[in-house]
Amino acid sequence: MAPPIRYSRPQTVAPNRARHAGAASIAAVIGIAFVGWATAATPSSTLVNIDVSPAESLTIRSTGGAHEIVPPRVIHQAGLEIPTTNGVPLDKVYPSLRGWIHPVSAADERVPELRSRRFGSERRGIERAECGAGHCGVDLHGPRGRPIVAVAAGTVVRVEHSELGADGRSGRYVRIEHDDGTLTAYMHLDVVADGLRVGDRVDAAQYVGTLGATAVFSAPPHLHFSLEIPDRAGSRGDHTETEYVDPAPFLARSRIAPAPERSLKPAF
Repeated sequence: MAPPIRYSRPQTVAPNRARHAGAASIAAVIGIAFVGWATAATPSSTLVNIDVSPAESLTIRSTGGAHEIVPPRVIHQAGLEIPTTNGVPLDKVYPSLRGWIHPVSAADERVPELRSRRFGSERRGIERAECGAGHCGVDLHGPRGRPIVAVAAGTVVRVEHSELGADGRSGRYVRIEHDDGTLTAYMHLDVVADGLRVGDRVDAAQYVGTLGATAVFSAPPHLHFSLEIPDRAGSRGDHTETEYVDPAPFLARSRIAPAPERSLKPAF
């Protein structure tokens, strides 16, 4: 039997804050219908040691098909080192961790700036050694109703439709197993994509739901996003023994997809 995988998390690095100003105008041509949703004014973002470079073309995929949109910027955020396992960076062991699409479309920040929203911050009632004081993911803020997308290709292994979730704290959510065995979860969704079911194949940047506040009682609407790696090499499936890993280093290197244009129902 293969030994359990253990990873090393880098020490927390105090960021050198830099004000990032200016953003390329992005026109999205997409056919996902989001009724009554509009984009609020976008504030300037605070990023860490940014390096801007051209991006490849990116597609946001709806359950009804793909719609090409203009390429977004690629912003690499330093100061968040990739964790390692046996001295090897995790993104070398798990290829899906390279080239993520940020789960929050048109996100204003790649990683949480507030300490209380970061991995390992205090959460009562959760006891996982790898999660520090209890927070086994990151909270990514945005307007309620903002489209949420898959960070990488994979297979849906769990869909929760109840408002509170089975545990009373996760709300509506989707869990995806990626091709290398890593798993990501997208929690507190207001809406899960129509027709999305366990066993469905999803592509990177495919719409899975909308940012919301289900089972959120004392915080603004947000996406709780988590990353897990299997305890043992080759383990697969929704019930695989896993360890949570801070997704921030991979989010910091992700590409952000523009949000769809607002869609309205016909008046007739």
